[in-house]
Amino acid sequence: MSSPPLVRLRILQRSMVIVGSAEGLKRVFQTNQRNYVKDLDFSFHPFLPILGTGLVTAQGKLWQQQRLLMAPTLRVDVLDDVIGVAKRAADRISVKLTAAKRSGKAINMEEEFRLLTLQVIGEAVLSLPAAECDRVFPQLYLPVMAEANLRSIRPWRPYIPTPSFFAFHWRMRQLNSYIRQLLRQRWNDRPKRAGTAKLDILDRLLNAIEAKGDAWSPALETQLCYEVKTFLLAGHETSAAMLTWTLYELTQRPDMLAKVRQEAEEAFGDKEAEPSRHAAEQMLITVCSLKESLRKYSVVPVVTRRVAADDKICGKHIPKDTYLACCLQAVHNSWQQPESWRPERFLPGGEYDSFEEDVRPFMFVPFIQGPRNCLGQYFALLEARIVLALLIKRFNFRYASPRPATRHPSVIPVGPAEGMDMFVS
Repeated sequence: MSSPPLVRLRILQRSMVIVGSAEGLKRVFQTNQRNYVKDLDFSFHPFLPILGTGLVTAQGKLWQQQRLLMAPTLRVDVLDDVIGVAKRAADRISVKLTAAKRSGKAINMEEEFRLLTLQVIGEAVLSLPAAECDRVFPQLYLPVMAEANLRSIRPWRPYIPTPSFFAFHWRMRQLNSYIRQLLRQRWNDRPKRAGTAKLDILDRLLNAIEAKGDAWSPALETQLCYEVKTFLLAGHETSAAMLTWTLYELTQRPDMLAKVRQEAEEAFGDKEAEPSRHAAEQMLITVCSLKESLRKYSVVPVVTRRVAADDKICGKHIPKDTYLACCLQAVHNSWQQPESWRPERFLPGGEYDSFEEDVRPFMFVPFIQGPRNCLGQYFALLEARIVLALLIKRFNFRYASPRPATRHPSVIPVGPAEGMDMFVS
């Protein structure tokens, strides 16, 4: 497999190189990853009021400290808890779908999945009831994210005092105040919560901080506020897009839909008891369907880096301070018939296994690869597997539009341009 050439260009005063091969991504994400730092003054800049110095945007020593602190909070016992959290969320959305079934009206599954994944991350991280997630996040968090997306393509927006400018800052203050108050209360409640049967992700994080001997301080509170907002961003946007596209594609592939439904019936049974993680992990076609949606639609199509020191990528000299656009979509498009949605690519012996071993992990990079890969990727795939399987088991879906669904041209993570209306039966 030959690597496509690197593409050089200039954007305003910035020199940029587009990297669109697995070999190039391996150099950037793994073999010399310390030389390729997060691009905080360009692509990430509109999101810094939300992410701050959270794990996604942290650099150097701070990133290492936060990664070591947070990695254990997403390990085996938390993943076991995710199954119950996701099943409860599927039960709640099923009430809405039953109402849509009775009314005969289409329902926008993109919007419903966005609310559902916020409920899941809100319960898993903060033990928030679904009603509280629905009360707070759609009013404060989602509009802030929408404005940040607009600012990434219209960079003048943060400097013009329009109504949206003031609304953004008001919502950020309200969201920060809400999270900070919750964090203070939870820190004070640690002794009471120590005996609870199940600890959420914040419990584990605060316990780890206490074990280190760190005292509560304004700086710690600020950092934790950024981490919680990072969890919200990383924990729901990609998952919602992945579920939306997978449900759409399954409505176009009745053969695959039947296999997903069969896996769901085997995992949940007639009484729909909460499955073990082992049973959930046997839903192979389901997870392959989710992965194939992440490949085809590349819901985060590009990530950017800045070059800290001169280097070579694929034999080409890359000067210090060059900006890199790591084009994940280009790598995902280098598969055979890339616009065809084929979950069998990820089955044992499928196309994914056919790639050369040294670059195989970099042929599928929705969660990045290397030391800065996404800590929540197993959480996301397990959550989505449970939700998708249950909904396919319980309902029949029919895409409502006469036109094929198309990607939104500017919003990241990439969702459908016109929502995802479905009829339910």
